[in-house]
Amino acid sequence: MSLEYDFEVESDLLIVRTSGYDDDINEAVAYGEAIIKKCVDNKCSRLLMDETGMTDVLDIVSQYQMVQRLRPLIPYQLSVALVANPDHYEDISFGSMVAENRGIKVRVFTSMEDAMEWL
Repeated sequence: MSLEYDFEVESDLLIVRTSGYDDDINEAVAYGEAIIKKCVDNKCSRLLMDETGMTDVLDIVSQYQMVQRLRPLIPYQLSVALVANPDHYEDISFGSMVAENRGIKVRVFTSMEDAMEWL
């Protein structure tokens, strides 16, 4: 497995810490499905994704496909703050733009403090 992640729930906030590399669309979708399920199971309305430990991210075509596959699984409005490794900020920003265009409230940050303030 190229992605490793753990969850922490604090009231209505799910915190996901992820490390490794993201180069397989099916694994990325499974990762997204696990996060959505954890949010729903714990009635979380806010999601903080710490991906500063990522060494590689999906290409833009795969990011687009991932959003297309995951969007129908999100049953309610979720605020998503994604903290990116600065080296991957531009790449990840494309995926967040695709998600925003499909009605997902998401922003990408390079600082945990800024992400928490936005949430």
